[in-house]
Amino acid sequence: MRRYFCAERLKNRHSSTGKLMGLMPVLTVLLAGWLGREYFIINSYNWWYMILFPGMLALMGAAVGNRDKKMDNRAIRVLPVEMGAVWDGKILYGVRCMGIALTVFLCMTLAVRMGLEQSMGQVFLINPSAGEQIFAVVVLFVTSLWQVPFCLFVQQLTGTFPMILIHMGSYILLSAELSLHSFFMALPGGITPRLMCIILKILPNGLTAEPGSMTFTPELLDTNGLLLGIAASVIWFLIFWQISRRWFVGRMEV
Repeated sequence: MRRYFCAERLKNRHSSTGKLMGLMPVLTVLLAGWLGREYFIINSYNWWYMILFPGMLALMGAAVGNRDKKMDNRAIRVLPVEMGAVWDGKILYGVRCMGIALTVFLCMTLAVRMGLEQSMGQVFLINPSAGEQIFAVVVLFVTSLWQVPFCLFVQQLTGTFPMILIHMGSYILLSAELSLHSFFMALPGGITPRLMCIILKILPNGLTAEPGSMTFTPELLDTNGLLLGIAASVIWFLIFWQISRRWFVGRMEV
């Protein structure tokens, strides 16, 4: 398995994937700090997990998946390799990139928050501790794993541009609404916004999760949703991984 992962890392070493891992989270945090200092933490996280992070994963999936697809996977077909492991290597490489991007985002958010507090005495509308933010990013990592095999799979089926439209369109239109209901785990896109309500007290619409805010209900803060959402996310990840893996193996054997 390790050699297939290393092969993907080598193939994408000088691609746009590396730039996306650092550029997207840095720009998100800096833009949030510049546009609204009191709302810095709310905007930084909400913009990230609702729009920019899914967009980054879609672009990353396009870059990784298109590396071999543009040659109709001929470079893979002629090699004496296990096709399932080739697909696993692509997914693991995508997961690695996702983890790096989230680490950059967390470090930037903590650094900018500290800078605003110490240099300007800035007071934020919500100000979760460093531990709460670390926990939020770990949960964000787990609940976003499904996007890696999903984007790779759809990109192989439809191409790059349709995949981005499908992923971003469905995520933006469905995740915010679905996360407000008790069946938020029915589609994986509704899980992350719901769990961020519990951990960071931020609603999907960017408002604080407190009485008086639009779309707020006390059920959104029920901590029982944490374990349920995390477990559902892992299951969705494994489902998309296995479905896409079997499809890829079958396609390569044709």
